[in-house]
Amino acid sequence: MYVSSLHDPYVHLAWEDFLFRTVAPDVPVCFLYVNTPCVVIGKNQNLWGEVDPRAMRAAHIPVVRRKSGGGSVYHDLGNLNYSFHMPRSAFSRRTHTELVARALHAPPVSLPSRFGRPPVFLNARYDLAVYSLGAPTADAAHERKVSGSAYKVAQDRAYHHGTLLLHADLARMSMLKQRRHNMESKAVASVPSPVANLQETFPGAPCTLAHVTEAIRAEFVRMYGSTDVHTLDASCLDAAAHVRGKHVRVRSSYEDMQTWSWLYGTSPAFSVTASTQAVPDGDRQGTLTLHCTYGRVDRVDVRSAAGGFAEAAQTLVGAPYDALVLPPPSVVPRSSWPLEARMAAWLERALC
Repeated sequence: MYVSSLHDPYVHLAWEDFLFRTVAPDVPVCFLYVNTPCVVIGKNQNLWGEVDPRAMRAAHIPVVRRKSGGGSVYHDLGNLNYSFHMPRSAFSRRTHTELVARALHAPPVSLPSRFGRPPVFLNARYDLAVYSLGAPTADAAHERKVSGSAYKVAQDRAYHHGTLLLHADLARMSMLKQRRHNMESKAVASVPSPVANLQETFPGAPCTLAHVTEAIRAEFVRMYGSTDVHTLDASCLDAAAHVRGKHVRVRSSYEDMQTWSWLYGTSPAFSVTASTQAVPDGDRQGTLTLHCTYGRVDRVDVRSAAGGFAEAAQTLVGAPYDALVLPPPSVVPRSSWPLEARMAAWLERALC
């Protein structure tokens, strides 16, 4: 079992990937960590259809892309992240979600039962949910998600990781609610749900990070037997192993996740439409649709153009999409492209 002393999402995601690729298939592992404020999107998601870059820039919240599927989530110091690794043959979407639910019902957290059922329970999407504080009945309308999950399965290994809302800043989750009516994509879209913090739902209960960490550790031991607890620090970046003839290094994954090719270049294909009818541009008129693959514009369709609009639009072919719009904060520098100044200014307004 590993418990991190750090708050760096890149270290945590790189270490998680290292565990997945190097630990023997029959060895169960639990990894617990907390990140500084950030938005984490899934491997198969279109960043531009998931987040609100302007809200993220205003709050100085960076975006990070992880190596597993699933939806976008907001992390901060009030959100505990768990990661369970297991043999592929033992993988189930229920197993470790139920482990966390049992842990929260057991000492030292001991959340009280409500409406004759466990305080934290699985909903229809295999997320962990509670009934809101003050809920009069055990009705679906009063359910609030406290933990969402994502998974990765490959060869003979699998992992399940999730979030657990203890006292997160829920107001910042509005950064995940952008839905683009003018964008089409086959990427995996997040499914928004009402959420709640455990500390607010169960006032007075010991839902601190230390208590919940101990409860999950204890339940992991009850399920799998005694285990050593290792404290993760920055030295983990130097870890390396030879697996199936490959040299696997934590630092390689750590550095790769901070590149343009990973954050933007892995985005599934999408198209986005903008028009001067919705966002005027003086005497120029037209509607354009940008078709993007691997984070770049590979085709531009222009309709009803006048005033030099069509000519300026065609200069966009080949441009990195993040050079055309205002991107969210990240460790990846914004791309540049030789744009006509007027078209660049209009795009930043029209595509926001």
